[in-house]
Amino acid sequence: MLCRRPCPGVFLRLFATSCRRSSLHPSQPHLRTATALPTLPVAKKVPFNVSAHGRSWSDPYHWMRDTSDPDLAVLLAAENAYADAFVGSAGGGGLRAHLAAEMRARLPASTATPPQLWGPWLYYQYVPEGKEYPVLSRKLRPSSGLVGTLLDYLSGSEKEQVLLDWNEVAEKNGYVHIGSCRISPDHRFLAYTVDTSGGELFSLEVKDLLSEHVIFSSPDKGVVSLAWSGNNESLFYTVCDETLRPNQ
Repeated sequence: MLCRRPCPGVFLRLFATSCRRSSLHPSQPHLRTATALPTLPVAKKVPFNVSAHGRSWSDPYHWMRDTSDPDLAVLLAAENAYADAFVGSAGGGGLRAHLAAEMRARLPASTATPPQLWGPWLYYQYVPEGKEYPVLSRKLRPSSGLVGTLLDYLSGSEKEQVLLDWNEVAEKNGYVHIGSCRISPDHRFLAYTVDTSGGELFSLEVKDLLSEHVIFSSPDKGVVSLAWSGNNESLFYTVCDETLRPNQ
């Protein structure tokens, strides 16, 4: 089965710079003018005791579990404002742009996985240039010999078929995390789990690769694993309970 492969990681290199100082004319560091920062946000503490496995402890920040609490929104807004002011005091938007450009320059223009042969298809993933997320695609296995190559060219079988573009899902929802991808044994359907909220609760969708339409979206959240039956007629999946443990 085709498994989702993680995108190539970003390798960061830390360069150490040597400081040179003349014994006769020591250099003077450049000091930036201090900028007044807003008061550092401090989260409130609400008494709350937790007991589990025969032990008890205090968790004064348990109230943050309620994401609808207006105090949490106020705290996050204050944290963001403080972060913006802190970065602004060190160079502002110019510093952000400089750091982003420096890190982007260290990334390869495009990355791709080796094609995986399964049946008549070659499956592979790649990250298009200038994009953040990968694209899952496939091509028919090329025929052997000069005649076969010519027939492939005339029939258009060498063309790439995009099965799933993570970037399109991200542009629609603002965020995307694809969990598992499974192609049916007859290569007709693609089942995958997707999280568009960042909460790590994945929903299930099934795409018809011939019509290129999503034909099923599960109302369940917390789908973990997928498996097609050998006859292509059934798709099995597990669902988590409220503790995020697979139980059905």
